[in-house]
Amino acid sequence: MADELVFIVDQNGALCKEVTGWLQEIDFQTKTFEDTELCLNTIDQSPSAVCLDMNTAGSSGLLGLEFLKRLRLANRDIPIMVITENGELDSAVEAMKLGAFDYMVKPIEKMRFITNIQRAIEMHTMIHKIDRLRGEMQKTHVYKNIVGQSAAIQRVFTQIEEVAAININVFIEGESGTGKELVAKAVHYSSAYKKGPFIAINCGAIPELLQESEFFGHEKGSFTGADYSRVGKLEYANNGSLFLDEVGEMSQEMQVKLLRFLQDKTFERVGGNKKIRVDLRIISATNRKLEQAVASGKFREDLYYRLVVYPITMPTLRERKEDIPLLVNHFLKKYKNEMPKIITSVSSLVMEALMKYHWRGNVRQLENVIYRAMVATQSETIEIENLPTEIQKHSAPDSIIQDHSLNQPTPEATAVFATSRPQTPVTTAATIQEMEKNALVEALKIAGGNVEQVSKSLGISRATCYRKIKKYQIE
Repeated sequence: MADELVFIVDQNGALCKEVTGWLQEIDFQTKTFEDTELCLNTIDQSPSAVCLDMNTAGSSGLLGLEFLKRLRLANRDIPIMVITENGELDSAVEAMKLGAFDYMVKPIEKMRFITNIQRAIEMHTMIHKIDRLRGEMQKTHVYKNIVGQSAAIQRVFTQIEEVAAININVFIEGESGTGKELVAKAVHYSSAYKKGPFIAINCGAIPELLQESEFFGHEKGSFTGADYSRVGKLEYANNGSLFLDEVGEMSQEMQVKLLRFLQDKTFERVGGNKKIRVDLRIISATNRKLEQAVASGKFREDLYYRLVVYPITMPTLRERKEDIPLLVNHFLKKYKNEMPKIITSVSSLVMEALMKYHWRGNVRQLENVIYRAMVATQSETIEIENLPTEIQKHSAPDSIIQDHSLNQPTPEATAVFATSRPQTPVTTAATIQEMEKNALVEALKIAGGNVEQVSKSLGISRATCYRKIKKYQIE
């Protein structure tokens, strides 16, 4: 903690000299002020702590309490050690309410003063480290609404930062549901165009005959049904970003016209002859290999090279399964206010099934599964039976009865599993549920119907035990 800078604000020269000597003995740097105003004007030097005599005033009459208020208004969280006379404890208490770290009554005891200053600085340093770490963790786990900490998604975060400040066309490729639009928005809101609009077009959802009007707009009377002039997406996106989703579905004719626009950033509305110039960034995306469309002649090669200047490849969820727990937690928080019940977690069996499942629909499919399970569950925890059948099959058959509690199954439970487990491999959810029901029936027989004993022997909570008895209608 050597070389820390401490400001000493005190009109008493003798006290300043004494305190300065104590601090210099422990290799602290000091700066003394007889005026609170002058200290406030020098606070940008970012001292590690301030030692303030409550009776010290400034040139404009700024006393200790006002000094503290001004410091906090400036959003300064520098620790303040207040020094006061024995009969002025009320002002010391008021100073503590305003955020002072601690106070000392004159005469000051050397070792206590040094200890308190060191403790104040250590705590202040620790708070800053925690805030910085929290910021880093936030960036690691949630970056511009993209959740993940895997190496694959971290590479995407890095690419977004690399390209955001440069106005070049960005091309995002990846399977459906991987989050391509989220990346497009992250690029937009990290760029110089962030104050402008983000306009998205799904090129595959616009009929071929309407594509030109959708992009460029049209003048009144330019075609049958054009009863009024219409502004196109390019004009709406001026000074912002235009996101072309599923760009590979664009018609050949529209490809030619988009290429012409990209060459000089000017266009004419359908039926018009006035040149319109816009300043925007083009971000495009596709869920298929655009190179193959180029090779087959379905997509223009010259347009391909105009769009694919800076490519970003979104990893599939199968390639970043370590992000699944983070994503699950994110979706639980996202939809909690939509549910008339409290849902806080998923059971270990659910997480196991989610981690093993082959996510063809990627993050979008996982989000839908969690939302559906939140609707289906009757408890604070999502259970395996709340998942779709095809995902249930990916939980371990020999642990279906296990709850997410910390209890471990007893030898009696092991015997129950041994008698109820099928000798052939479990291949369907029905078989799994039948095994679970048989295990419960057998356990109830052994325990003579005592549910509390059954829950202990199987290592599950009583609530879960009752719920499963009701589910399987066990008498």
